[in-house]
Amino acid sequence: GDDLRAPPIKIEGPHEIRQATIAFNTMQAQIRHFLSERTQMLAAISHDLRAPLTRMRLRSEFMDDLEQQRKMVRDIEEMQTMINAALGFFRDESHGEHATAFDLSELLQTIVDDFRDQDIVVHFTGPAHLVYDGRPLGIKRVIVNLLENAVKYAHKPAIELRREGHMVCIEVSDEGPGIPESALEQVFDPFYRLETSRNRDTGGVGLGLSAARAIVREQGGELTLRNRTGAGLVARVELP
Repeated sequence: GDDLRAPPIKIEGPHEIRQATIAFNTMQAQIRHFLSERTQMLAAISHDLRAPLTRMRLRSEFMDDLEQQRKMVRDIEEMQTMINAALGFFRDESHGEHATAFDLSELLQTIVDDFRDQDIVVHFTGPAHLVYDGRPLGIKRVIVNLLENAVKYAHKPAIELRREGHMVCIEVSDEGPGIPESALEQVFDPFYRLETSRNRDTGGVGLGLSAARAIVREQGGELTLRNRTGAGLVARVELP
């Protein structure tokens, strides 16, 4: 099923069908329980790591070797950034968002306007209006993340919105270096970073695309990447 939070299937019909329905509903409940426990455990671990990091930061202030102190503070700050990102990932607010009918085209144009306020031009192509039944907050987070990547690592970001059969397609493209073909799927792995430096300001912590794909898949869609012919990258969001 597309939605793990969908209500249980009504138990009716012949005996064999009822037994299969009960088994399916039980499996769904177990999976939901497992995911909830896993999320709570990982969030608790991330939260509890903050206390020892704070103590390490305080102790570093008494170090005589200033160079080692600087390196330790840098590592502590990087770990704190990763923990904050992990907590945000595990407690993703869009998970509690209910589907609603909204104007997807208007939402995308609002995002374009927000970037324009930052003196970043994003070209938009698509219909003036397109009503869609989904989770607007989650979709906005996905598109903003993809655009921020396009701005950070490339130039000339653009959004294209169109219908394709029973799907709605949003493509965020750029003109830049693209991604090695071997890494087009790997970049969705949590904490994986193409940018090899340890600078969190340039490389991030590697959770943005993981969260974006999770949000899209939660709505029954898919997020994929491909390199453009010539130069650049295309992030394709398909929504049912």
